[in-house]
Amino acid sequence: MKTFLLFVCLLIGASDAYSQTHIKISAPKYKGDTLILCRYDNYITKKEKKLAECKIDSAGNAAVTVDINDIQYIFMHYEKLIYYFFAEPNSEINVEFSEKILLDEKEKLNPFFEPVYISANVTEKDGRNLNRQLMDIDSKSDDAILATAKNNKENDRDFKDSLLAVFKNSLTVSDNEFVNGYAKYRIASLEYVFKLKPLKNLQNEYFVNQPVLYGNPAYCELFNHINEKYFLHRTQQAQGRVFRQAINKGNLAEIRQILNQDDYLHDKDFCDFVILQNAYGEFYESNFSRSALLKIVNSIAEETANAVNKIIAEDIHNAIIHLLAGYFPPDFELYDLHGSKKSLKSFYGKYVYLGFFSVNSYGCIQDFYMMKHLEKQFGAKIHFLSLCIDSKDDIENFVNTEKINWTFLICNNSKNIIKEYDVRTFPTYYLIDKDGKLLKSPAPSPREDIYRIFEELPD
Repeated sequence: MKTFLLFVCLLIGASDAYSQTHIKISAPKYKGDTLILCRYDNYITKKEKKLAECKIDSAGNAAVTVDINDIQYIFMHYEKLIYYFFAEPNSEINVEFSEKILLDEKEKLNPFFEPVYISANVTEKDGRNLNRQLMDIDSKSDDAILATAKNNKENDRDFKDSLLAVFKNSLTVSDNEFVNGYAKYRIASLEYVFKLKPLKNLQNEYFVNQPVLYGNPAYCELFNHINEKYFLHRTQQAQGRVFRQAINKGNLAEIRQILNQDDYLHDKDFCDFVILQNAYGEFYESNFSRSALLKIVNSIAEETANAVNKIIAEDIHNAIIHLLAGYFPPDFELYDLHGSKKSLKSFYGKYVYLGFFSVNSYGCIQDFYMMKHLEKQFGAKIHFLSLCIDSKDDIENFVNTEKINWTFLICNNSKNIIKEYDVRTFPTYYLIDKDGKLLKSPAPSPREDIYRIFEELPD
């Protein structure tokens, strides 16, 4: 299977073909705010990379220049909304962010909160209409899906066939291959969602002997849906036991040999792409050995001649090791209640019992009461470090009222920390050794077995 070299540079991050794209931003409701424009390094880990940062002036405007070498899906995340648009190299576009909606207190406490995606209003110079074409495809696709639910036609094959036909007939062939690929895989996604074709047929039609569109969101969305849990399903088929053993040994050669027997995965590069997606997807499940999955990812990074798969493997490696025991967790810089900036590294030399909290959460408050006793007993060898998502005033009032002596850091405007530490509920704990490496990830809470663990820590 060939790989579209057109999309390779999206991921490898180094090319002589970078072109400057000028973006003018109109955002009257964001006056004085700093906005960050990002893209994904890849569509498996969805690692965010900052493209530009700008401050909206008193007139509600800003301008930035980004260096890109291919069509990019760009987004701006602010509180409850994610605005997105597409940009081409060597172009000038005007982008409007018209709405601004802040999170309420309940939403701030919910680590599973999903922001609302909104397509930005984009005007492109030189007669380009990339965004209009892509947004039109998305809009019509969404309308087709909504129509089935609105009319209670989820089980009506004829109705869904007619919707798909209308969608196909509404599309026109573009002179832009990115747009054509986007439309093709939106059609495929409707066939998948409507269950109009067996999964095997979709695999053969849209992925066998087809270019790998690493940088096309429509392709990658369908790819991720179709190949999700492929490892697990494969263990239930022929050679399933042998395949599971190969995974749990981290034996990449044997895994490839078994998978290559399937025509769907006969191409080595595409097969590795599927292996990488499943290794990442399964890492936080309990179906396979974590250390073996990491070994598989590292083997691909070392062996592959495909530049894109190599970078994806390295991104996956970095994404999963940072919360493994024995590795360094993500560092950060946050302000304490006295206005001093603290990093995680500043606490090295003692053990660190790191926790993520809200002082407005009943469960967190109960843990704080128990931690006061633990801190008195173990404070000589352990730093108790609490990162809170609340306002400075709320944290100060709680700490002063309860007479708590350990360090509190404010992370209410640092959503990346919550994501980097995979915080899915409050409280969440990690235990870090004197050298800054994770000992327990996650660590038990004060209500669990942490007292015994503290007692057994060497001085």
